[in-house]
Amino acid sequence: MTSTTSVTYGLFATRVTLFIFMAMWALLKITTPGSYGVSENGAGIFGNFYGVSLGQTVVIMTGVAQVAFLLAFVAGFAKFVTTGGVLLMNAVTLLVSLPQIVPAVAGGGNMLFVASLPVFGASLMLFLAREHDTFLSVGTQKVSTA
Repeated sequence: MTSTTSVTYGLFATRVTLFIFMAMWALLKITTPGSYGVSENGAGIFGNFYGVSLGQTVVIMTGVAQVAFLLAFVAGFAKFVTTGGVLLMNAVTLLVSLPQIVPAVAGGGNMLFVASLPVFGASLMLFLAREHDTFLSVGTQKVSTA
């Protein structure tokens, strides 16, 4: 296997695994909107982390839009927009999670939030190398290696 092929397959694997990871969170917005929006249990994830109070209908619509966007992303469509959007989503998540990440790294707190660091790194790498991500990708041409 050539190094170009290895990179192409690696970028494809990164795109698919980021899709799976992010699609799970998007689907939760559709299936359990009360955990994200305002409900009888309180402000939800959007209120607690992002400081935005959203009703359950808006949360469901957000989830549907996010699933549609992620399907375009995993298909490799409009890479600048879709990989950039995924990078932006993960950057915002990383920023709002910093208050939980710092204590976890320092030896306390919830280690789950630390996962946003490699997710952001993978998103950044995929955005920067998007022109080389050609395997099973809609509307892309192979990049010459010369």
